[in-house]
Parts: sequence; C-alpha cells; structure tokens
Amino acid sequence: MAEIILKNLTKIYSQDVLAVDNINLKINDGEFIVFLGPSGCGKSTTLRMIAGLETISSGEIIIDNNIVNDIDSADRDLAIVFQNYALYPHMTVMGNLSFGLKLRKLPQSEIEKRVFQTADLLDIKPFLDRKPKELSGGQQQRVALGRALVREPVAFLFDEPLSNLDAKLRTLMRIELIKLHRKLKTTTIHVTHDQVEAMTMGERICIIDQGKIIQVGTPIEIYRNPVNTFVAGFLASPSMNLLDGEIIKKNGTINIKIAGEQLSLPDKDFENLKEFNGREIIFGIRPEDLYVEKLFNDMFALDATVITVELLGPETILVSQLVDGKEIYTRLDRNFHAKFDSNIRLFIDIHKIKIFDKASSKVIH
Repeated sequence: MAEIILKNLTKIYSQDVLAVDNINLKINDGEFIVFLGPSGCGKSTTLRMIAGLETISSGEIIIDNNIVNDIDSADRDLAIVFQNYALYPHMTVMGNLSFGLKLRKLPQSEIEKRVFQTADLLDIKPFLDRKPKELSGGQQQRVALGRALVREPVAFLFDEPLSNLDAKLRTLMRIELIKLHRKLKTTTIHVTHDQVEAMTMGERICIIDQGKIIQVGTPIEIYRNPVNTFVAGFLASPSMNLLDGEIIKKNGTINIKIAGEQLSLPDKDFENLKEFNGREIIFGIRPEDLYVEKLFNDMFALDATVITVELLGPETILVSQLVDGKEIYTRLDRNFHAKFDSNIRLFIDIHKIKIFDKASSKVIH
C-alpha cells in the first residue's frame, strides 16, 4: 500500500492545450478515491500520469515518499485496469493471470499460488482453461482485475473499468470492487464519469472539470454541500434543480424572487444574504426536498404544471414546469399519480435550499 501525493501537477499538450491544471491532492494510504468528471475534464490524463503512461509537463508525483516523475511505468509497482480489459486473446485465463509474473521471473510455485488465490477471490477458478472469447463481459472484467491483483501492487488504478458492462453487471461489479478493497485495503484510484459509481464506491470523491480540481470530500459532504453550480448540477440523477433568481431586501427582510414568486426567508437563518441585496443568484433545491403537500411551517410553494410522471418502481420522478417555463424535478414515493398538464403546487423546505452567486457560480448559502 502507498500514499500518493500530487504537487502542482500539470499537463500541457501541443498547441498549448491545458489538460491538467496545477492539481494538488493527497491520496491516503489504503484509501479508495474516485476521480469524477465529464468526458475530457482531465481525470484519465491525471491517472495516466500517476501510472507513468503520460509525461508530466510540470509538478511532482510522490508515491510512498518517493518522487516518481522520472521512474518508468513498469518500475512504479502500480496496477492499472482499463475500460477495454486488454486481455491477450491467444492465452487462457491462466496464461493471462500468470504472464506478468513470469516476466518478473517469479518461481513457478509462487506464480501458481498467487493465480489460484486470485481466481478464488474473484470466483473465476472454473474459467482458468478458457480463452477470453469464451467468457462473458463480466467474466472478462474479473480476469482483467485478476491480472492486476496477482501483481500485489502498492496501488490500483482503475480507468472506467465498468463502462462497457450492462447496468445489472455494473451494479454487481461495483459491489465486488468494494468488497475487494475492504479485503485488500490497497490504495485505489477509480476514474469514472458515472455519478452512481462515485457515490456508492468512493470513500472520497475528487470532482474535476476543465483540468482543475473543483471539490474533494466524502460523497455525502459533496452531495449536501456543493461548492458551486457545476458540482450541484453534475452530482446525482436527477441532479439539483437550479433556478434563476434575485435577492431583494425589503423592509429589512430577505426575499428571493424566483419563478414569478417572491419568497420571504427568515432573517436568523439567512442573515449573510443581506450583503447580496440586488444580486442575481441561482436557487438550488434537491428533487427529494420538494413535496406536493405542506408538511410544516417553514415551507413555501411554487405553482407548476405537470409535464410527465416517471414511474420507476420504488419511486416516482415528477417533471413539471414553473410559470417562467423552467422545468423542475421532484422525487416522490411510488404511489404518486398526476395527469399531464394538470396544475400542481410544489412545497420547498427552506432549510434545504442552496444559494449560489450567479456571476461566480460559487455557493453563498
């Protein structure tokens, strides 16, 4: 296992394309951290620099207290699993698992011991004599993981390893990877653009956009307290509802104007917003913090029109339109029903709202 530290890590491609912009991050020994972000944000490039597969423009990568900038990929003692598995098609599963160990000239007894232990761990022992084309996608992924595991590296690097699997297999493999990490306690970096993977697998999530780290924290910290509108709108599905608004101080009271309504906020909880009087803001509310009935006093209502009701089995997603034309998502229980184009009132828990400055996109409450 190893601690991995990134110091001012930067990658610039030709034509001055800035792919990774001065990243600083400490990945703890034995931690499972997820790099999350949209396609092209720099997360895979960062992983490849850690692996030694991509050159560094500037900065340092420190693994287990050693600067590895100039150390060859093969000598960093890291195992990387890619999206496309990259199994040797002419070799059996046994051959794929043992190939790297043979190159390192390990004794045959040690090779067999590691291969059989790994095959047991991943439940692929019955397939040791098969070739990759004779395996399902999930089985091939297990073999790719096994090839990384037998090396007993100081850290695992996963580059979107589940994206080629169907939804059911992805769920199963997520659980398997979590169980595997809890057994081995090996430092793991997992790259994905899938918010569900990030929320369910990561002990911490590192959100990256346009080559920069935007926010780092536990899944629940980031979910509850996004630092800006990008994080709020990116994490979870449906994501946080983000509505244009304006702060208006009236008779000493803080009001927010959104969707044709002017909502009064309690001074004691929103005192800091007085300094933003007259400022355009983005009003944020999670779908699960909206209701179709008033449950307690600290709630205010918005009028809306039903667009569609998505019945998902255990829950229902109501998509409705506010008077200003903006769509808003509400997460409700499975028994909810409503007719298309019918009028509805949505009640908001004011203690769950987030307010972002429109100009900077940063959270201000």
